[in-house]
Amino acid sequence: MKKVILLVVALAVVALAYVTVQSVLAPVSFDKKQKEIEAVLQKQLKKIASYEDAYKSVYNKYANKEELTAFLTNGRIFYIRAEGDYTSDMRDKGLSEEDAARQGLIRRDTIWVSAKDSLLKDGTDITKLFTIPNNPDSSIQVVASFIKQEVGDTEIEVPVFQASASYYSYLLPLGNERRIKEKVEAANAKTNAFAGLRVGSLSEVKTNGNWE
Repeated sequence: MKKVILLVVALAVVALAYVTVQSVLAPVSFDKKQKEIEAVLQKQLKKIASYEDAYKSVYNKYANKEELTAFLTNGRIFYIRAEGDYTSDMRDKGLSEEDAARQGLIRRDTIWVSAKDSLLKDGTDITKLFTIPNNPDSSIQVVASFIKQEVGDTEIEVPVFQASASYYSYLLPLGNERRIKEKVEAANAKTNAFAGLRVGSLSEVKTNGNWE
C-alpha cells in the first residue's frame, strides 16, 4: 500500500513539474511563433503602403482593398523621363522648368506604364497580398478616408489610409486564447495603440508601421 501511495505521489510530482515547465515554456513558444508570423505580415503591410503611395500619385487619394486590387490588376502609373538639367542660370533668366521644357532646353516626358508590370515585377501575387499568412480565412483590412487639417485660415481634406491585421486574425490559430487576451488588453491600455499590426492611420497623416 505504501508503495502505491509513493507511486501516486511521485506521479503527482512529475505531473506538477510538467505543468509548471509548460506554463513557462508555452508563452515563450507562443511569442516566438508570433514574431515569425509578424515578420511576414510586416513585409505585406509595407508592400501595401508602397502600392497605396503609387495609387495616390495617380488619383490624389488612397484606395480601399477593392480599388487597390483593381489598380494593381488593370491600372497604370506614370513616371517622368528627364533629359537635361534645370539650372540656376535658367532660373536667373526668369525661366520656370516648364518654360525651359517648352523652349527645348530640357526635356520632361510623362511615361505611362502598367501598374501590374511595374509594381508587381518582383513576383508578388495579388491574390495573396491581403491574406493572413497562417490564417487563409482571414485577411488584412484596408480602409481609405480623409481627415480635415487646417492650413493657415483654410481647412482642407487630406487623404489617409490604414492597412491592418488584428491580433485575433493571426494569433488565434496558435491557440492560447489567454495569452492573446493579455496582449489585446495590454495594447488597449495604451493611448492610440492598435491590438495588432498596422500601417498608416485614419486619424493622422502617416504611412509607417506601428512596429517601427
